[in-house]
Amino acid sequence: MPTAAPPTDHIVDLLDRAFAQSERLIAGVRPEQGTLPTPCDLFDVRTLVGHMVFAAERVAGAGRRQALAAEGPAVAGAADAEAAGAFATAAAEALDAWRRPGALDGEIVLPFGTFPATVVARIYVLEQVTHAWDLASAIGAQAQLDQELAATALPMAAEVIRPEYRGPEPMPFAAEVGVSLTASAADRLAGFMGRRVTSGVAMSGADERERADLVSTLGKHRGFLRQTVRDLTDDQARRRTTVSALCLGGIVKHVTRVEQRWTSFIEEGPAAFGAMDASAYAEHAASFAMTEEDTLAGLLEDYRAVADRTDALIGGLPSLEVAHPLPEAPWFEQGTAWTARRVVLHILAETAQHAGHADILREALDGAKTMG
Repeated sequence: MPTAAPPTDHIVDLLDRAFAQSERLIAGVRPEQGTLPTPCDLFDVRTLVGHMVFAAERVAGAGRRQALAAEGPAVAGAADAEAAGAFATAAAEALDAWRRPGALDGEIVLPFGTFPATVVARIYVLEQVTHAWDLASAIGAQAQLDQELAATALPMAAEVIRPEYRGPEPMPFAAEVGVSLTASAADRLAGFMGRRVTSGVAMSGADERERADLVSTLGKHRGFLRQTVRDLTDDQARRRTTVSALCLGGIVKHVTRVEQRWTSFIEEGPAAFGAMDASAYAEHAASFAMTEEDTLAGLLEDYRAVADRTDALIGGLPSLEVAHPLPEAPWFEQGTAWTARRVVLHILAETAQHAGHADILREALDGAKTMG
């Protein structure tokens, strides 16, 4: 963790940067994501966004030295389509208030205590960065987090968030959750702020076992497929050995594509699949073909890279309950959403099914079997 907090005259610039990050994430929320759970137990995505608007309004009020109510709803009422605009307006007003001459002088009364204005500004930076992490984790947008901002906020958090500020309501901060130093700066800050981070931190026994079982079982069936295509030449991997159009190299290529697209769905939602049109169907059919440009070694390396990404994603998700609606397609029930858990089970089923296909093709090629 960095050892020095940023100088006072940079605090408002950090607040500006934190607001900008929150605004980007709020603008990226899709209406169908509104009911997704978030790492903040009090809120789903829709109410978290409303709370972030409310929080920005309170930042403005504090900067103007207005009395802040200790009770009442902590969610601003804004329709989905209006939330990003409402947040941008509140953030602009807050920055205007905190950039006034003397705004960082003296003390400010908050519902849970009276603090120097510079400390209050730091608290609000930390609040924005933490809720941005909550939102990014819920909608699968962790890649959009400003890691440099989080790294700058870490020493500020250590300086500002004292043990006596942690606890149940009305205390604003939960107990710290230990996170590995190898985790990202955003994850480490989230853990310090009391969030349960799955990257580099011990999970509950049941959750940890479930994730380990999923990764292990996926690895087992991927291993069966790799074993089936052992010691083949590229020509053998391209050969159709039954009446089916399938070939062994094509199966490796196809399961790679399937796994890559479904893991992207976990992070991005239905947009990962693009339009379900004629070109998409043609692309799907082509994924079974091993072309003259393809090599079996190259296909297996692509498969390994995708597998590594999947395993890391399973271990790093905030929850296996993260869900997205399925894309519109004839083979999906309309209005259905799949959790990350359901997606991983689907990848597992696809892998096991195609590993079985590959076993038949290999035995027809030269009599070799994956097992037995």
